[in-house]
Amino acid sequence: MVAARDALSDIARELGTPRGRYPAPGRSTGLTTQPRPLDLAVLAVRVSQALELVAAEEIERARQLEGTTWEEVGEAFGVSMQSAYSRFRQRS
Repeated sequence: MVAARDALSDIARELGTPRGRYPAPGRSTGLTTQPRPLDLAVLAVRVSQALELVAAEEIERARQLEGTTWEEVGEAFGVSMQSAYSRFRQRS
């Protein structure tokens, strides 16, 4: 979780997200300069949505280039074939 939070903070810094002085997550003392918590939460959701789209695109590539079936996709994600299809199918 720490690595994910650090990566998200790096993205926020590159985007010029406003920063403030806050206690570091998991520490009870001392302040660090970091993105505002609400801004970081919004960025986390946006990154999550973007990665979901990337996953869907890569699954489509696997299906086209390697003949991967929806059953195999489901197995890879630990869900049923129908759940995998519903989550990752390409929408126009």
